[in-house]
Amino acid sequence: MAGMACLRICIEHGARTVAIDGVTPAKIDKAAAGYIDLRWRAPRRHGRVGPGAYLLIDPVAEALDGEELRQMAAELQRHLFGAQGQQDLCMLTFEGDEEQVLNFTTLPEAELLGMRGGEEPPPQPGRTRIVSQDGVRELAPWGSTPRVVADKPKAEPPAPARLGWRGVYSLPRQRFEASHIQSFLKPGEVEPRTDADFMNRDLLALERAVAALEEAPQLRAWVGVRLWSIARAGLRDACGERFAAISPLVRERLGALVYDAPRDPPFSAIGALRELVRPHFARVGLRVSDPGFYAQALPDALVDRVFLQLPDEDEKARLLKAQRFLSARGQYLGRKLTMGLAGVRAPRELELAARMGAQYVEGPLVSALFAAPVADQAVPLSELPLRA
Repeated sequence: MAGMACLRICIEHGARTVAIDGVTPAKIDKAAAGYIDLRWRAPRRHGRVGPGAYLLIDPVAEALDGEELRQMAAELQRHLFGAQGQQDLCMLTFEGDEEQVLNFTTLPEAELLGMRGGEEPPPQPGRTRIVSQDGVRELAPWGSTPRVVADKPKAEPPAPARLGWRGVYSLPRQRFEASHIQSFLKPGEVEPRTDADFMNRDLLALERAVAALEEAPQLRAWVGVRLWSIARAGLRDACGERFAAISPLVRERLGALVYDAPRDPPFSAIGALRELVRPHFARVGLRVSDPGFYAQALPDALVDRVFLQLPDEDEKARLLKAQRFLSARGQYLGRKLTMGLAGVRAPRELELAARMGAQYVEGPLVSALFAAPVADQAVPLSELPLRA
């Protein structure tokens, strides 16, 4: 049975008609929608059904993972209120049958806050949980003994890190200019669930890339860096230590491709990019999933290029998003940012990228996944993809 829930997000100390420390209800919706879109990946589904209300469906789980919900609350709290906020954000989830879940989407915010304070009973039947950056607490029905449910992460270990290399292709030069080391999954394996798992996988890829560049001075490479790894206080120190250890000879040929970047990066993320990433890599790129990424929010010279990661959807939807992204080329040129498409897998996507002025492309239709880095080499566009 698929797990189905409603997630409600509100400001703890005020109604949705007011702003707390400059955080408006609209900003909460924008930040939450972007974060959920990045984290709640296929085959799971989600959708916004009202102000601060989201349906979450997991077809392979009977219930939502409390640890994942806690991480979501912590990230949104930091994104919206920074390190100084305490419990400004109130998140509640309700799991039950479809009718009950939909009813929960329409409850007044005052009633939600009342549940948190013990002044209102939770809906019955069903499972109501209050989620904060510190933990997850299940609300018991009135008249019963309240209990705290210790949601633990899934016992299954994360899938082993499997790494390969794809070539990064320059369309104007018709040449592979670098390789991108990236992870891949075997059928049945799932992406990491915890922030620490993402970070460990990325740092392993960094270690492999550094070793490859030390052995071959002619190579250039890109490594993935998850935005939330460098923005979180508990993880950024480990990242910073590893970045600082990169030797100057390798650093001048190594780029950081920062992924999971939201439409409008928060100040905390921009600060982390400036302090942790920019000083230790020759090039810095962002990989975004929103074609309307707000490039104007980036300070000058912080980032060199922006890649749109094409979604795992049908070709029509992918083409529409690619076209929307590349139609903003004038804005990117004005900011001295180059543009690229990642995940290119169809001829029409490649043709669109070339026609609309994308400088770089990457994906299965551009290069196979290799066990070793792709050397700098000229390859006519008509002869792509590069194969072993």
